[in-house]
Amino acid sequence: MTMEIERPLAKGQVWVTQAANIEIVALGKTLIHYRIMSHIGQKRVSAQISGIQAMENYLKAHVAKLVKGAVKN
Repeated sequence: MTMEIERPLAKGQVWVTQAANIEIVALGKTLIHYRIMSHIGQKRVSAQISGIQAMENYLKAHVAKLVKGAVKN
């Protein structure tokens, strides 16, 4: 079963999977800066970087749900 991401990845989004919650911290042309938390709002979590396509594939594979939309600046 393939899942289409509801909307493009954006800064401030929080995605929930069975394993963890992922918050998008920043987005570049090819890389994404994100935090993985065991529960939403968790403090003192280190940030990580990966390719945007790799993150989209991860979210699709783990049937992620968007629970918080993007931040508007």
